Amino acid sequence: MLNSKMTSSHVPAYVSIYNSLYLDIINGVYAPGDYLPGETVLAEKYNVSRNTLRQALAVLNEDGLITKSRGKGTMVQRHNSEDTNKNNENPMLSFARTPVEDIQLQYNYAPPTDIAIHKLKLTRSEIVLASDIVYCSQDRPIGYSFIQVPVKVVSELGIDVSMKDTIYDLLTHTLYANAARQELSVKLVHANESEAEFLQVPEESPLLLIEAILCQANREAFARCKFYFRPEYYKIDYTIA
Repeated sequence: MLNSKMTSSHVPAYVSIYNSLYLDIINGVYAPGDYLPGETVLAEKYNVSRNTLRQALAVLNEDGLITKSRGKGTMVQRHNSEDTNKNNENPMLSFARTPVEDIQLQYNYAPPTDIAIHKLKLTRSEIVLASDIVYCSQDRPIGYSFIQVPVKVVSELGIDVSMKDTIYDLLTHTLYANAARQELSVKLVHANESEAEFLQVPEESPLLLIEAILCQANREAFARCKFYFRPEYYKIDYTIA
């Protein structure tokens, strides 16, 4: 026979201040983009200790409502009263907890790697557009993506490869807008030498990796994307239909 024991416990002190701050953020007392007052001011306003306040702020940070920025303070993040489907948006942009202010793009044309041949159903004679893209906020890299797109797909989308602006739009927006389906794989990884260099973090730093195969309505794959997120700068929300 299974023995079980139930106990009651009091509500942690930080819950009340969390609820108060949450409502103030949702109701616009602190608007997206605003910096919260300092800890001393907030503790006095809500009549709690600084330690209790910090616990509430830590949970708000986990929930994606605020972001702490070293040397600047605690910023209120954008929020939506209704769920939105971001499946057809670039996750490096749509899931960022601070605005992406700079995108650094490198690309080349090359034969497909073995894994691209397998996942995109290519032949070895085909050429792919391969890119490394670094997303920056507040003068620091927060995310990095590696993307492979067959050149034949680029042509089908009407992209003029002689114009850098159209390639930029393709790799940061157009691909996702044209995806009818995404096959996703999510894992926690540790930065290798290349990823550490792109993101300017020590090797072995924890990163969230999402690999996405973008597909057409007929489920034919047309792009392979690997997204590396610095976890402190992203909150991932997908709608599964």
